[in-house]
Amino acid sequence: MYNHFKKLYRVKIAQRYNENISDVLKLKPNQNFLVSKYKSQSNSFSEIELRNILKEFSDLDVKYKIGLIDINIGIESILCKYCSK
Repeated sequence: MYNHFKKLYRVKIAQRYNENISDVLKLKPNQNFLVSKYKSQSNSFSEIELRNILKEFSDLDVKYKIGLIDINIGIESILCKYCSK
């Protein structure tokens, strides 16, 4: 899940700087169809929202590893917060 949002964030940054998204994501030639998929999905979030999602996943990882939260509840919480608009 974290990696997916990380890719969306990288797409958003690449678009801002007019970089080639295939190169940024290190896609193979037969994976170029993913560019439009990631662009479409990244349009659902602002750059700030994606950065915050990544931070929350990082914080969740730490909290899970020290036993403060159940990983499934943490993931659901993050997804509900940002994906229910």
